[in-house]
Amino acid sequence: MIGPLDADDTRATIEGLSALGFVTRMLGGRWEIEGRGGTVPGGGSLELRASGTSSRFLTAVAGIGVRSSRLDGSERLRERPVRELARAMSGLGARLRLTSGGGLPLEAGGTAFRGGRVRLSSRRSSQFASALMLIGSRLRGGLELEMSRPAVSLPYVELTARVLGEFGVAVQRTSELSWRVIEGDYRGREYPVEGDHSSASYLLAAAAVVGGRVRVEGLDPGSAQPDARLAPILGRMGCAVGSGPDWVEVEGSGRVPPFDLDLSDSPDLVPTLAVLALFSEGPTVMRGIAHLRIKESDRLALLARNLARLGRDASVCGDSLRVSAPAGLRGAVVETRSDHRIAMAFAVAGLRLEGVTIDDAGCVSKSNPGFWRDFAALEGTGRRPRQNW
Repeated sequence: MIGPLDADDTRATIEGLSALGFVTRMLGGRWEIEGRGGTVPGGGSLELRASGTSSRFLTAVAGIGVRSSRLDGSERLRERPVRELARAMSGLGARLRLTSGGGLPLEAGGTAFRGGRVRLSSRRSSQFASALMLIGSRLRGGLELEMSRPAVSLPYVELTARVLGEFGVAVQRTSELSWRVIEGDYRGREYPVEGDHSSASYLLAAAAVVGGRVRVEGLDPGSAQPDARLAPILGRMGCAVGSGPDWVEVEGSGRVPPFDLDLSDSPDLVPTLAVLALFSEGPTVMRGIAHLRIKESDRLALLARNLARLGRDASVCGDSLRVSAPAGLRGAVVETRSDHRIAMAFAVAGLRLEGVTIDDAGCVSKSNPGFWRDFAALEGTGRRPRQNW
């Protein structure tokens, strides 16, 4: 991989691969993983920190290991769901042992299992489907995967299929919610990693919240990443949006109109848009986001609580976050519960609102260790939030 994101979550993944018996090398801006001819040795103990993505993807990889492996992580990671994935794998003959609560720690691997047809509940996470796709070509007969309704974050599954194709794995989309992964081998290659639209969203949102122009370089404006939809959303809000081959630019006035959006396919944009809602000129609604309750925090409840702390009443109603009509805003301490996206999103609020303090600025290392450096580059945008470490 060329230009990988070096963050807590990605390090948890590569360290987990090492524990499964793969040779890994982290050489600055280049990470290398040496395959084992289609075999996963297994037999390791994987400490996955707080990474939900790592836990799901590596549960699947460990499941096809020659020897059983143990996966564990932080207290919050132990609370996050993996049962749907384990149930689907067990239906194909995999050997897994979960805690009584249905999560980590768990043991997986030590027995060969077959491919075939599996129906997967994806109401809480699309990562279960992506995890099965990662191992589908290594199962005898391949894999036919069907996701049940409702299926959240569906574009991430299609993105997984595209990336697998780059490594020689044939994936066919057979219907809106079904894919076929053909049995076969992966093909090694150099793979340049795209810029991350999720991390860029906070910087682009700053232009809309404060006014002025922000350009983020290293982004593909035509990316299949679901969070690439932020730029068009900001355009509909009245911002001027421009792009080039590897950059996206937003120019805003500081006025934010009210909005009503279904964000079921791009849940990582919700914190960013919640801060836009803080300054919106009327009642605002974000829908289809019940699955945010099982992120690094109960993100829905935490967003509502922090919006209220800053003077904008908000409530969680079913699968929606509803933000009230404008009221008097004020500075306050933002409670992050170690949730990186809460910290980065509410940093944007501190550019316009005096007295905003982020209670755990260091939690951004989970996905974006360079965030505060990049954030400091927002010249002329106003105030800076205080950061407690």
